[in-house]
Amino acid sequence: MEIIAVLLIVIFTILILKIFAFILHVGIFMLTLPLKIVAFVLATFLVVFILVPVALVGGLAGLIVIPVAILLPLLPFALLLLGVILLLKKQ
Repeated sequence: MEIIAVLLIVIFTILILKIFAFILHVGIFMLTLPLKIVAFVLATFLVVFILVPVALVGGLAGLIVIPVAILLPLLPFALLLLGVILLLKKQ
């Protein structure tokens, strides 16, 4: 009989501790929910107002730099041509 009483006490103790753990878990979630919402709003503002304009400026800069990068290997020939033109103008 005492074994049954001890087992019931252990089972009820475990159940009570599990209920307390669940209540604590829910309480911590409820306390951190406003912080999660604020973090989400700040991350959204960061993306919309900082990352998107930086990406647009980077894309436009890339569009400007691509022709320069493509024509850069032709620079020595252009300089030679300009030198020949300048030498012919002096004569």
